[in-house]
Amino acid sequence: MLFVIHAMDKKDAINTRARHYREHRQHLDDSMKYGVAVITAGPFVADDNETPIGSLFIVEAKDRAAIKAFVDSDPYHVNGVWETDGVEIHAYHKKRG
Repeated sequence: MLFVIHAMDKKDAINTRARHYREHRQHLDDSMKYGVAVITAGPFVADDNETPIGSLFIVEAKDRAAIKAFVDSDPYHVNGVWETDGVEIHAYHKKRG
């Protein structure tokens, strides 16, 4: 099943994001440890088209519990880059593309 993960950064989290970027990328590379396949992932950016302000993932997993474990262990979540209440997980039905 496909899921969308939508996570917005805390205000002024850019330095924390940069500090944990490599760990976050490794976490994405290791997603199958959680039974999660990353289909696509990338940052939301500010109007300057450069400054990251959040993250978007489309992933595949058997259930929401796997996605939750994956998100909860992401270095951006663990180290406070994302807003605690700013992470949303939604089931997704691909219709085009």
